[in-house]
Amino acid sequence: MTLAGAALLTLPLSGTAFADAKPQPAATPTAPQSAATVTAPRPTHSNPVTPTVPQDQLAKGRDDARKVELKVSVDPDRVRAGDSYDVTITAKGLRSGTAIVTGPEGKSYRVALSGGKATKTLTVPSKAKPGSETVTVKVGNKTATASFDVVAPRPQRHHDHDGK
Repeated sequence: MTLAGAALLTLPLSGTAFADAKPQPAATPTAPQSAATVTAPRPTHSNPVTPTVPQDQLAKGRDDARKVELKVSVDPDRVRAGDSYDVTITAKGLRSGTAIVTGPEGKSYRVALSGGKATKTLTVPSKAKPGSETVTVKVGNKTATASFDVVAPRPQRHHDHDGK
């Protein structure tokens, strides 16, 4: 029985109340419904969001991105092809979060910030040509870059195997 049907059964019946009513088609049986499935519409509430703060920072209670000062450096600033270098990230005003580090070859890495700092070690491909390269780091809506020079790899030493 539906809730509407149950409500009709509880109304007091008087002969004149239904005398003028038009005949209605017989109700078809339906599956029982619980009172929990019938709900009144709820009012909607909007929570204004400041558009300059990334959603992930609002949801996680992170610091306001507008106050972040992002700095990136590469050490050493001259790297031989085939060698590694460190990308140091400092996000002043941000305690935690994620930085996206993109190397010169276009590959990106996610790095967790702790205390607003992080370091990622990257390697220059052994066949990289000498020249200036750039690493890009993005934190929230801030982007910073650092450049370094790739220098030729060390020459390979050839050893004679006959003892000379």
